[in-house]
Amino acid sequence: MRKIKQLMSCIIAATLGLFLCGCSDISFGEQTLLRPPRATGDQAEIQNIIKEQTGSSYNLKYPGTGEYRSAVTVFKTGNDNKEYAVALYSTEKGSKQNISIISHEENGWNLVGSFSKTGTGVDRLIFEDINSDGQDEIMVGWTTYNEGQNTLSAYSLENESVREMAISESYTDLMIADITENYSKDIILLSLRSNQSPSTAKLLQYSEQEKKPIAKLSIELDSEVTEFANTIYGKISPTKNGIVIDGEKNGGMLSTQIIYYDTALQKLYNPLVTDSGTAATNRKDMITSRDINGDGIIEVPVVSQLPVPANTEASAVCSLVSWSAIDLEKSVLSHVVSTVMNYKDGYYFVMPESWNGNVTAVSDAERRCLSFYLWSGKTSSLGDIMLRINRCSVSQWQDGKNEGSVLIKKVKKGNTQYIISADLYKTEAKDNLNINEAKVMQSVVIL
Repeated sequence: MRKIKQLMSCIIAATLGLFLCGCSDISFGEQTLLRPPRATGDQAEIQNIIKEQTGSSYNLKYPGTGEYRSAVTVFKTGNDNKEYAVALYSTEKGSKQNISIISHEENGWNLVGSFSKTGTGVDRLIFEDINSDGQDEIMVGWTTYNEGQNTLSAYSLENESVREMAISESYTDLMIADITENYSKDIILLSLRSNQSPSTAKLLQYSEQEKKPIAKLSIELDSEVTEFANTIYGKISPTKNGIVIDGEKNGGMLSTQIIYYDTALQKLYNPLVTDSGTAATNRKDMITSRDINGDGIIEVPVVSQLPVPANTEASAVCSLVSWSAIDLEKSVLSHVVSTVMNYKDGYYFVMPESWNGNVTAVSDAERRCLSFYLWSGKTSSLGDIMLRINRCSVSQWQDGKNEGSVLIKKVKKGNTQYIISADLYKTEAKDNLNINEAKVMQSVVIL
C-alpha cells in the first residue's frame, strides 16, 4: 500500500523539491486556462509531457469531490517505492477527458501511459488496492453529459506499464470498502433512479479471470431519494460493518438506508426500506447519521417534535432526536440515546430518558438560548422551567452577561470564541426529573 501524506496545493511558482512520501497535489493554475503558465523543475517536465500528448492547448481538470482535488497528483507505489504523477486534463474542444500517468526516473519524468474518455470532467480521483496485490490502483470517476451518471475507470501499474481496466457500470456516488469482509476492497456504486432503472447499490469485486472489477451483486435503494447527502462506511452493529446512506427527497425530506452484506447467505440487504419506503427515518430536519455516543457504531436519527405549548410557534419548539442502531436480527432500529440538537449554537444536549414525555424544549434564536420546561401530557400545558442553555461571546461573558450561570465550556473554532453556559432552576418535579450541575456538564456536547 502506498504511504499517504497529502501535501497542500501550491501555486505554480512554489518550490517543487518538497515531494514527500505519499500523495501530494500540484496546482497548475485556474481550470479555465487553456494554456497554463510555464513552470520550472518537476512541474515543467510534467507540463511538457502533457503538451506533447495534446499537441495543442489543453485544459487541466480538477476532481470535484474526494480527497485529491488537484489536476496533478504525485504518489508512491508500495511495491517499488517509485514516484508517479497522475495528470488529468481535456483538450481544447473539451469532449475528451484524459489521464496521463508519468513516472519519475533518474533522468526525469517519463510518460508511462495515457488514456482518454468521453465526458465533461472529473468527479473524483481514488487510490485503492482493489486486486489485493499490495499496490494501489488508480481510479478516476468521470462526469458525463447525464447528471448523476458518472463513469469509472481503473488503472493498474504493471511492469513499467499501465493497464486500463474498463468498468461498464455507472454511478451517482461510490465507496471503496471491504463490505464483504474478505480482506479485500470492494467497490460499491450507488445510483439514483433513471428512466431506465430504479435506484440501486451495486457491489463490484476484482475478477482474476477477467482482470478487472465486475458486478457481483445488486440491491434496490429507495427510489424516492433524489440526492445522496451523506454516506458513511463503518460499524452498524458490534459485529457487522455496512454503509449508511442519508438521502434527500422531494419536499426537503431526509431519510436513511443501511446496506450490509450477509456473509453466510452472500447477499446484500437494505433492511430499512419497506413497502412504505423509508418512512421510519423520514425527517425534515437536516440531521445526518453519525456515531453520536462514541461507541464506534453509526446511529441513525429518528426525529419527532417535542410537545408544542399553547401560544408558541411550532418552529420554536425543538425536535427530539432518537439516535438508533440497526437490530440486524429483527431488521428494525433500536433506540440508543435521545438528544436535542442545536446546530446554530454549535452543541447538542443529551436528554435524560426520564424526560421523554415529561419535558419540552423551546429555542429562542434572538437570545441564543435553549430552555427546557416541565410538560404535562394530561393537561397539555407548560410547567416550570428546569434548565436554560445559553451561548454568548467571551466579551459578553466577561462583562457579566448570564451572571450566575454555570460555565459549561469555552469554545474556540478557528477565529471564533464563545461561551456555553447553563442556568439550573429548582422545581417541584419528581426526583427522577431533576438534573444537577454535574449531569448538565456531561450532557452538553460541543459539535
